[in-house]
Amino acid sequence: MKAIMYLGVLAMLVGCDGSKVELESTKSDLANITKERDDLKVQISTLQQQLAVAKSDLAKEKTTEAQATDKSGKAPVASKSSATDSATPTKGKGASKPTHKS
Repeated sequence: MKAIMYLGVLAMLVGCDGSKVELESTKSDLANITKERDDLKVQISTLQQQLAVAKSDLAKEKTTEAQATDKSGKAPVASKSSATDSATPTKGKGASKPTHKS
């Protein structure tokens, strides 16, 4: 009877050693994931602050543009070489006639 008890205790000790290693591994994984989560939260906070700054800058630019439009009576000109300028035919020498497809 004592032999069976000793074997039972020995089996429990052997079984606990494997789970102890697994427990330590799981604790290490949890610590790593928690650190990564905290780093991502900091990154999200930083990006939200940058987004707020960008939105306020955009609002300021829109206000400035609206004021410039009100003062001059015209909208400010974007750039001289745009894609729509090159697509429209010009009058004069070397201008091609637009073709019409039916």
